[in-house]
This record gives sequence, structure tokens and C-alpha cells, in this order.
Amino acid sequence: MTQHAEHYILATGGKDVQRLRLLHEVYGPGTEALFHRVGLRDGQRIVEIGCGSGNTACWVAEQIAPNGSVVGIDVSSGQVEQARRQANSRNLRNVEFHVADAYSPRLPEGAFDLAYCRLVLMHLTQPADALRAMRSLVRPGGLVVCEEMDLSCWLCNPPAAAMTRFFELNTALGERRGENFSLGVSLHRLFREVGFARPEVGANFSLALRGEKKRLLGMTFAEFAPELVREGLASQEEVDRIVADLLTLADDDTTMFGFPLVAQVWAVR
Repeated sequence: MTQHAEHYILATGGKDVQRLRLLHEVYGPGTEALFHRVGLRDGQRIVEIGCGSGNTACWVAEQIAPNGSVVGIDVSSGQVEQARRQANSRNLRNVEFHVADAYSPRLPEGAFDLAYCRLVLMHLTQPADALRAMRSLVRPGGLVVCEEMDLSCWLCNPPAAAMTRFFELNTALGERRGENFSLGVSLHRLFREVGFARPEVGANFSLALRGEKKRLLGMTFAEFAPELVREGLASQEEVDRIVADLLTLADDDTTMFGFPLVAQVWAVR
């Protein structure tokens, strides 16, 4: 990323489509409710930072048609390619995608009614810089809306050692790389730091007993497990065991998952 050294720990492009689909199944309903809460409507011009494979951007484009438009950016050209494919498959003509990063979105300042990101700032070493860039993109009176995880807030009932270890290792990897995977709890303070006087807050928290979406955590762990081994935080034997145990738990409908809390924060520029 421009003037910042970042290393995303998860897969991108075609390798990540299924995981992002499951993530959207888990958090999408809460995200959609948030957009309606802040006043999503036809005719708005909206930008999504870190659009991934385009799940949210395409949904938003459908909601604000025919007069509204969406721009999605992502640092991964593979993600942008997948997002464009999805938009084409849904016959959307009011959404476009570009390769750019959160620090330097390369879009006109003050051109948007709303700037949005989900699970992006937590992966950055300088999230305040990215949030300032988002703020600059919206017109005076426009909105900035963010959703970020707090990996310290999750549920597994009955308790399982593999789940506890998943979050211990994920948090440790973030700390090793200078990223804050529990950013959600302090996101409202970050908004004040970059100049928003009155941020509002909400929560996106999802429970599941059964269904494919329970496999999200195992898939996520499998994607960043090689980084744990490279950093010396876990052995290959341990990460293989955790992946297997997480997928077994996912298939057990007597075990309830409470996916990590996602804090929702929004404010008017």
C-alpha cells in the first residue's frame, strides 16, 4: 500500500470467494440492517473501501438503483476481478471496481454521500490514516460507516479448546504484525481521533447452531495458518489439528457458535 508496509494474512481473488461468501452470510444481514438504519436510498453515491469480491457493493448497488452508484476499491487485483464478475452476473450497471488501497483511494475528495468499509481497518497498521482518507471522500454532511471485529468477544457452547486456541493465535498474529484484531471495541474513539464529533454505535453479532456458515472459522484459520507457522507461533501439527477440530465442531449441531462481535460505528462529516 502507498507509503505503508502491509501484509494481508488471508487469501485473495478466486481462492477466497467461498470464505467471503460465508462471511457475508454471517455478517451480511447485520450490515444490510445498518445501511437501512443510516438512511440508504436511491440516488446516493457510495464508495466501499476494501470491497473484496463485491458482495456488499453489489447489494448496495441494487438498493440505490436506478439513480445511485457505487464505487468499490480493493488493493488486490484478484478481488477486483471477482467483484467485476459478480456485478456482471447480476447485470449491475451502476457499480464499478478499481484497484487502489485504503490509504490512497485515488478518488475525488468530497464526491460521495457515504463511505463504507467492513473488516478493513483491523488489518492495517495505521487505521487512523485510512479512516482520514475515507472521511475526505465524503461531502460535508455525508456519512462514514465502518464495521470492525473484536476478537475478544465470541461464544462457543459447549466450550471447545480448538476455538479458544483459534482466537489466541489469531490475536497473537495480529499483534506480531502491528494490527489490531480487537479494534471494534475502540473504533468509536478512532472516529473521534480523526475529527468526527458525534459517532454513533451499533453491533453485528451472529449465532449459529447448524449450516455451512459454521465452517467459516475453520476456513479462515486454514488460510492464515501458514503465517502462524512462518512466525513460529504454532507448529504445522498444531494448526492441522485445530483446522480439523474446528470443522468437526462446525458439523456438530449441538455446538453453538457466536461469531466474533463486529462493532458498527458511523458519523456525519
